[in-house]
Amino acid sequence: MALFQRKQVASQSERRTSRRHSVDCPASLRLLGGERRGRLRDLSLDGACFEAEDLPASGISGLLAWGDQEHWCKVVWSRDGSCGLVFERSILQAAVDASVQTVEVETGPVANFSNIPLGQKRSRRAFLVSES
Repeated sequence: MALFQRKQVASQSERRTSRRHSVDCPASLRLLGGERRGRLRDLSLDGACFEAEDLPASGISGLLAWGDQEHWCKVVWSRDGSCGLVFERSILQAAVDASVQTVEVETGPVANFSNIPLGQKRSRRAFLVSES
């Protein structure tokens, strides 16, 4: 039972402490055995998710480069064409902000205010029926 409790405490301390941001940009992971080119999929102050072919095993250290950024990191997991990286030192928030792209979503046409009846309440039932 004591062994289980120690593992549980260790896993809680390894959890993320900073918010992840979705990104989609070309990146490379430079290792002693060569360079892996791929894409950066998420980014935080403390780590990243990198997608590529022929990824290294957990525990391998390297240099992650994207845009004008380069940061030393270590592979903490690797599976299904992607790997999780933890940075040797936390990166600056400005580096994260510069890498995060705003995604615009088309929401459709804006409502024509002349079609909205003023001073009348729509019943909730009519709204629910019309949405179905």
